[in-house]
Amino acid sequence: MTRSPLVFAALALTLALAGCGNRSVGNKIDDQFIAPEVSSNVARAHIDLTSPTSHIVVTSYNGVVLLAGQTPRNDLKGIAEQAARKVNNVRKVHNELQVLQPTSLLARSNDSLLTSRIKTQMLADSSVPGSRIKVITENGVVFMLGLVSQAEATHATNLVQSVSGVQKVVKLFQYSN
Repeated sequence: MTRSPLVFAALALTLALAGCGNRSVGNKIDDQFIAPEVSSNVARAHIDLTSPTSHIVVTSYNGVVLLAGQTPRNDLKGIAEQAARKVNNVRKVHNELQVLQPTSLLARSNDSLLTSRIKTQMLADSSVPGSRIKVITENGVVFMLGLVSQAEATHATNLVQSVSGVQKVVKLFQYSN
């Protein structure tokens, strides 16, 4: 019963934002549920994927899933990807997990600040459709997902590359033209 208010709240928020961008309402609703379901599947796939030796960030945009973060072994990277692919409505998985020790809390805080600075600059720049681009920063690497034109992707990439602290930009866009 406690899930019903959350489901209705997510649905209401999604419908309210339906006019923003060019994705269908169904895709927006699906994305609200894909990332948590992928996270659950990954957690159930292997105990080491939820232990302190791993840090995994999952996000979804238009059915495209990004796995980012760190895990201690290469086989865990593959297990996480397989778990993500099993979720309904997942169209593609980008496995950007690194075989490293998890980042520190300080590094994660810096990543959050960097993401905030990038999103603020995107929203201030009319040539960049910031409301249609999802930005995730992990260990100084900025991942961008969204449904954009080639020109919009170029503008967004140039903007992100100019932000101090960005070590690398990974474009995971779906192109509308």
